[in-house]
Amino acid sequence: WTRKTLLSRLYYFAVLALMLLCMLLTQSRGCWLGLILAAAIFAVLTDKRLVLLAAAVLFVLPFVLPESIIARFTSIGDLTDSSTSYRLYIWLGTLNMLKDFGIYGIGLGSNAFNKIYPFYSYSTVAAPHAHNIYLQLLCETGIVGLGLLLLTVVSALRKMLAVRISVKKGFSAVFSVAAVSALAGFMLQGAFDYVWYNYRVFLIFWIVMAAGINATPRLKQRQ
Repeated sequence: WTRKTLLSRLYYFAVLALMLLCMLLTQSRGCWLGLILAAAIFAVLTDKRLVLLAAAVLFVLPFVLPESIIARFTSIGDLTDSSTSYRLYIWLGTLNMLKDFGIYGIGLGSNAFNKIYPFYSYSTVAAPHAHNIYLQLLCETGIVGLGLLLLTVVSALRKMLAVRISVKKGFSAVFSVAAVSALAGFMLQGAFDYVWYNYRVFLIFWIVMAAGINATPRLKQRQ
């Protein structure tokens, strides 16, 4: 979005297109919803013209996407869908467990979860985690742990948005909006899966947050 030359723009467009294709092929509806939210935030905070472009793209997509992708997306919220019902039973079992451990948690890691969860599971549904970052953190660290995460994320988002407000244009403004969009999309996806189960993803989350906060002053000077 900030590149000046045609070659540079084509390069980044190709990278973006490849990542979007990979995201589409994952068949992960939670990821799609997170991506839609991230794109919407980026469009609104960067350039209102992107909102019109997004509306046009959304209008065209049903005519060009494979039927399997459309069926997968429209099945969001369908309790007869095996993936949806599987998560629902896990969430119910986790909520049942939180009645006893919601205040102080059971300790960190999937091993602790796997030892306690079977006593509270519904319909003998086995799960390595709660399939929800918020429920998982409540299980592991209790109210205090979840509260600290939300406070950290909100604080980081406020600092990044402050850059967008103070710096109207240029690389730093777009960079801060990109970080805000990424974190918001990630947190929405976390409502449907335990996105920190993979430690590489866990690391990338904090790298993006750190870059969005700590690079800001230098980026402002760069302009």
